[in-house]
Amino acid sequence: MLAALYFVMFLINPSGMGLGDVKLALSVGALLGWYGWPTLFLGTLVAFCLAALYGVGLMILRRATRRSAIAFGPFMLLGALAGVAFGAWTT
Repeated sequence: MLAALYFVMFLINPSGMGLGDVKLALSVGALLGWYGWPTLFLGTLVAFCLAALYGVGLMILRRATRRSAIAFGPFMLLGALAGVAFGAWTT
């Protein structure tokens, strides 16, 4: 399910979401999906929030613009880690 969402985002804007992120979303979605829907949503939300905070921080420091590309994979992995920690904590 997560990979399908990322693939749709890739189709809408190929320069905004890379195909590597779509491939990583397949394994991250399988991992987080094992714990259930709330964990999957939390892990995805954490990934996007961390990437947004990083991007805003770069813009504040004038190291990037709105059009600058940043790697999203590390944020996906951090979100997955947070989701797994939450999933293990709630069981």
